[in-house]
Amino acid sequence: MADVNVTVLGADATLADVQNAAQTMPFFLERKLIVVRNWLSAQAAPRRKKGETGTIQKLVDFLPDLSEATALVFCEDATLPETHPLIEGAEKLHGRVKRYDVPANVGRWLIERAQSKGGSLDARAAEALAARINKGNRNDRDHFDEDARLYMLKLDNELDKLVGYAGSRAISVSDVESLVGEEEAPDIFKIVDALAHRRAAEAYTATRGLIARGEHPLVVLTSIANHTRRLIQAKDNERLSETAFAQLIGAHPFVAKRALTEARGFEMVELERAHLAVADIDAAIKSGRIDDIAGLDLLIATLCAG
Repeated sequence: MADVNVTVLGADATLADVQNAAQTMPFFLERKLIVVRNWLSAQAAPRRKKGETGTIQKLVDFLPDLSEATALVFCEDATLPETHPLIEGAEKLHGRVKRYDVPANVGRWLIERAQSKGGSLDARAAEALAARINKGNRNDRDHFDEDARLYMLKLDNELDKLVGYAGSRAISVSDVESLVGEEEAPDIFKIVDALAHRRAAEAYTATRGLIARGEHPLVVLTSIANHTRRLIQAKDNERLSETAFAQLIGAHPFVAKRALTEARGFEMVELERAHLAVADIDAAIKSGRIDDIAGLDLLIATLCAG
């Protein structure tokens, strides 16, 4: 019954879609879950007539009547401003806000996180673990926020492995060195380049290589989604100069140049179809309909057969 009581909506959903999903009663269970991804940040309101109620305000007005049988979760990759109506009014709306940022002291967080998992590690082991995972480049404005979140996810995954390995004893520096490989920056470009040229075997090999180095399959999927989204933006703005496009999307000029170049090799309908395929696989994985690695394999087969 869990499958039919989980609904995942994306940034292209309408307010009516969100409201209809939230108002539908659960099927043979006490509660249902609605997950809405990157929808709030997509509502950068166009000009509207004076006195007209915007989409976000309509949502805020709708939420007090939300049934207790519905858990409505908005997940945003971008950081919303503190003045956002849902953040300011979360408590009054009987909701809560959770931010996932890299803590100031990663070592202390690792020690506390290990304890919450039933394990323990000292400061030296925590420092060794924090240093072995790629944290991302702070100068890469287009990726750093996302990389920082993925950094925390990967640390958490490595802790699970280390706690299970160490058992009742404390995790040591040698445990970290033995079980956690020093991570190189993921070369997602190899994967997306292979997908762009429909080289399925190459894309499959590159994906398996990232996973073998400890990359989470959902991290790879997110990177592919970000790339297809950027190519759609590039196709839609292909008359802009590289500098103007970089400023438009807030990306490094190298990233903007690469996206504009790649986008010329596709029709918009192809890019949209690819992005929808990524969204479908993402929903299938997160709702439990397919295993994450099998989902990636299916996505590669779908994109390379187009």
